[in-house]
Amino acid sequence: MNALRRRILRLATLLGALTVVFACNAPFIPVPPPGATFTAELTDDGMGGQKTVWITHGLPSSHAALARYSVVNQATGEGVVATAAADGTFTADPIDGVENDHIELYYRTPQGDYSESICLLLTETVGSNGSAPETSCLP
Repeated sequence: MNALRRRILRLATLLGALTVVFACNAPFIPVPPPGATFTAELTDDGMGGQKTVWITHGLPSSHAALARYSVVNQATGEGVVATAAADGTFTADPIDGVENDHIELYYRTPQGDYSESICLLLTETVGSNGSAPETSCLP
């Protein structure tokens, strides 16, 4: 009888260990990357002249409802954070930049999931997907 109990205990231990291994290795499902467009706007530069600032407009996405977007200009290292509406759209505060700067864009959902990061060209041109053209954020 002791041999049978040991076999059952070993089997239960093995099954428990396998359950823990598979539970800790749940499949990662990435949140789709965002899309956005940019609008250029002239503003006072504070020294009597004018400069161009850029306003980021997030495209609708049900995955990004109420998410916090990060918009970072790779050339300047500066960025802004904006909160999306229930449909995933947002309008961020203006950022400095020049046309064709690389803008990194990603969001974090209220549940704590992060989207993939994408890099967009800072331009008013819109691609076939309704977003600014994608580029590489690598130097």
